Amino acid sequence: MFTRPFRYRRSASFAQACDLLREHGDESKIIAGGQSLMPMINLGLVQPEVVIDISGVPAGREISVADGYLSVGALTTHTRLAADPLARQAQPLLPAAAARIGNVRVRNVGTLGGSLAHSDPAAELPLVMVALGASYELTDGRTTRTIRAEEFHRSFLTTDLAEDEIVTSVSVPVLGPGWGWSFAEVSRRDGDFALAAVAALVRIADGIIVESRVAACGVADRPVRLADIETSLSGARPDQLADRVGPIRGISPVSDVGASAEHRAHLCGVLVLRALREASERSAEAA
Repeated sequence: MFTRPFRYRRSASFAQACDLLREHGDESKIIAGGQSLMPMINLGLVQPEVVIDISGVPAGREISVADGYLSVGALTTHTRLAADPLARQAQPLLPAAAARIGNVRVRNVGTLGGSLAHSDPAAELPLVMVALGASYELTDGRTTRTIRAEEFHRSFLTTDLAEDEIVTSVSVPVLGPGWGWSFAEVSRRDGDFALAAVAALVRIADGIIVESRVAACGVADRPVRLADIETSLSGARPDQLADRVGPIRGISPVSDVGASAEHRAHLCGVLVLRALREASERSAEAA
């Protein structure tokens, strides 16, 4: 396996990187940690003429909480996100998912923004962002805009990013009082992309479920909210979960070398119940 030659440009800021994207157009690609881009180059799936390195940009690594939201810079590595005490306290679902990505070498180098921009439909972080109702800040170096995670991830490896835009930060709601959370996935080997994964949040009051958020990945061309399940859970007791969760709608799994479509759909149903039960237990403990 040989890497096709390319020109290397190192950027000192997001604005400069966006200028380079405009200069080189669709012949260029952004690299931060390179855990998604370099394998694709080595496999010949993409062949950029120019690779623009933003790993040295001083901004984009901040983790902070303000006004009920956790803000995470796009250059934050998975390892730091998984271990950061502020992130684990403010929204533990996000660090829990980051800890499941790849292996320690991937987590030490891979970045939050890189995972989101790559938008693999079986990746952990896009799934959690959709489940949490996160929003992304994007810049073209001149202006910035904010977009919801559900609108950003369009299809397989396809996002709402313009050719000259970069993800700079992510904002997710802080886990409120009484909420429980869970992240569940199945993969062929530890560190592989998920055959199916589910992120769930549940809030119980007076013994019944009053709010929930459920999303799945690995079973569609992008991470998807399971709105029908959320509706069916309203007013249910935790011991009624199996009765309220029927056939999983809104998914469209496909067969590949990892698993058949039928197996992925079955796994999704199993993981939905598993995640909801764990989230409900955490909510009850937090009450």
